[in-house]
Amino acid sequence: MLHTMFEAGFGWLAARLAHRHWRWWLAGLCLLVAAIWQLPKVNHAYAQLFAHTEVLDGKLRRISEQVAAPFTQHADVSSTHLAKMSFRLAVPLLARGLHLSLAQLLALQVLAGFAVFYRVAGLLEASLHDRVAAALLTLGLSFTYFGYEYTYDLSGYFDGLGYAALVLAIGTRRWLVIFGLVLAGGFVDERVLAASTLLVFWYGTQQHGWQVPGLLRFGLTRPATAVYAAWLAYAGLRLALAWRYGLHTPGGLVGVSALLHSAWHELLALGLVTGLSSYWLPVVLAVALLLFQRRYGVLALLLASFVPILGSALAVTDITRSLAFGMPVAFISLDLLGRYTTLAERRYLALVVVFFALLIPAYFTTGYLQYAGPVWLVLLRALAARSYQ
Repeated sequence: MLHTMFEAGFGWLAARLAHRHWRWWLAGLCLLVAAIWQLPKVNHAYAQLFAHTEVLDGKLRRISEQVAAPFTQHADVSSTHLAKMSFRLAVPLLARGLHLSLAQLLALQVLAGFAVFYRVAGLLEASLHDRVAAALLTLGLSFTYFGYEYTYDLSGYFDGLGYAALVLAIGTRRWLVIFGLVLAGGFVDERVLAASTLLVFWYGTQQHGWQVPGLLRFGLTRPATAVYAAWLAYAGLRLALAWRYGLHTPGGLVGVSALLHSAWHELLALGLVTGLSSYWLPVVLAVALLLFQRRYGVLALLLASFVPILGSALAVTDITRSLAFGMPVAFISLDLLGRYTTLAERRYLALVVVFFALLIPAYFTTGYLQYAGPVWLVLLRALAARSYQ
């Protein structure tokens, strides 16, 4: 009976997805679900950006300062987020060049989220050979930090633009586009560069069909060379900016000190879980499958490509938002699973992933624990606050 019920549900969803523009409305639905289930602090943002009744959030204020003077080094406490923003110049330079306000920058991030959901849906459809599973897994991202950052971030992190750079780079094989996305993404946040090793692995699997004909051939695909070129260009530009303008990034609360801080404040496990949320499941299944098939070389390369962003996440206190840069590992894992599973298995896997993504509360770590509550809970808290007045 349950099987019949699920099959009827899959059939109904397949009929809804038969339209050629299914990815457009799915991307819009994902953004809407993300905004409702993790309601952004719109009152606070309105007061800052439009009513001007409050002092700007520190990160937004710093971006405004960088727009006015992009290459000025600021004196900040080395352990703060502001101290790490010296080389995160892509957003300020974009705003300066296009004369964008802070509100328009935040709107741009929402548009980036739309592009990400649209692109992910296409990638998963190609990998899983099924729109139903692809749509479910795309929608499930709305309940993860990777998926709701585009609408929830009203403070000026702009991680969504970094996530978008990675996803759009996965979706293309054009050398100049990949180079530009990775380079620009590095100046949004350095963790884009750490996560871009996953791009190298992705390009290798797409060209060689999940076989390793040799380390050099696997790692030196033409798209991968664009990633390497972006690394070199980033390093050169960063050194030039440091030499010409004295820009530098303080190293306070990074590395072992950050790891100990997270462990002491009991944030380590929660940060790891919420970084990928239920999308850890396809990663674990992909690892298990490669072990079962005794394809140790491919497994070693997959794990090696994930280590840089995992290590970067553990080396800072904002584990959740850092590890979310590694979400492409889930898309890579689903590509492998799409080759060795039946249609029914892929659909049921998608259901399980979405269910647990919905079930896991939207906590995230930024040196301390935060929670992004759904609209009904925010309204309930407002009602509770009024009743206690």
